[in-house]
Amino acid sequence: MDSSNASGLAWLRGKRVLLAEDNITNQMVATQLLDALGSRVDVANDGAEALEMIEAHRYDIYLIDIEMPRVSGLDVIKSIRQSAPPLCDAPVIAVTAYALREHREKIAEAGADGLIPKPLISIEQFGRDILNLTERVRRAAGGAPAAAHAQSAAPDVPAAATAAPTARPATGRPVEMEVFTGLAEAIGPEAMRDLLGKIDSDLDAAVQQVREGVAASDMSVLSNATHVMISVCGAIGAEPLKTLAQRLNAVANGKASDDPAAIGSDISMQSTVLRAFLRSKAQ
Repeated sequence: MDSSNASGLAWLRGKRVLLAEDNITNQMVATQLLDALGSRVDVANDGAEALEMIEAHRYDIYLIDIEMPRVSGLDVIKSIRQSAPPLCDAPVIAVTAYALREHREKIAEAGADGLIPKPLISIEQFGRDILNLTERVRRAAGGAPAAAHAQSAAPDVPAAATAAPTARPATGRPVEMEVFTGLAEAIGPEAMRDLLGKIDSDLDAAVQQVREGVAASDMSVLSNATHVMISVCGAIGAEPLKTLAQRLNAVANGKASDDPAAIGSDISMQSTVLRAFLRSKAQ
């Protein structure tokens, strides 16, 4: 990290951050990055826990995942904005894998300052994104020069560009190496080994749930299992398996009519390839 970046990111040192995220893999990644930036992080495992922690403590920054059980991230954001000062004035940033225009509009309507898209793979980029989206508060406090406030830390992605393909993804390249190596460099080798072990365990459990959901034609089980898989794969750039999980998730939620058994079979095969890769990198 060069001196110019370090001086800009120094504002984050000592800041108390609430991270609301239900996926342990994403918790590990975000916490490692925030620790490296010098922030103090508390983690809420779902939306309901986040609301309890917000009532008990005052935070400088809120990082809120949108898809969470019990209480959604959008409802958490709305609750913050409907509260009395100073809580309602604190910067609130959505951290989400869903960054299409329709999602951005809902996030903006809820009252967030903007969003940071997953996966999170760079300490410096993560820090700059947070600085960009907290500029309103920092400028009011005299901590940042006046500039146009960014509503999002990433360009909008058209729906056609992110639509899940119907063809089976190739199994020879389980991850995008730029994402994978960027994450490894950001969090360090020891944390990366821990992360890969956790991802391997999560994938094993999720694939078993997919098999059970397909066998029982249980769309709720399939929806939950693929939600975990999408989040886990996104963290390390495992796009082939993530794409398959997105397709099956769409089926489970009534947004597509593909054969769940066929996609489930592809998921099992691609998961085997990915897990073998992860185990080789964790040694």
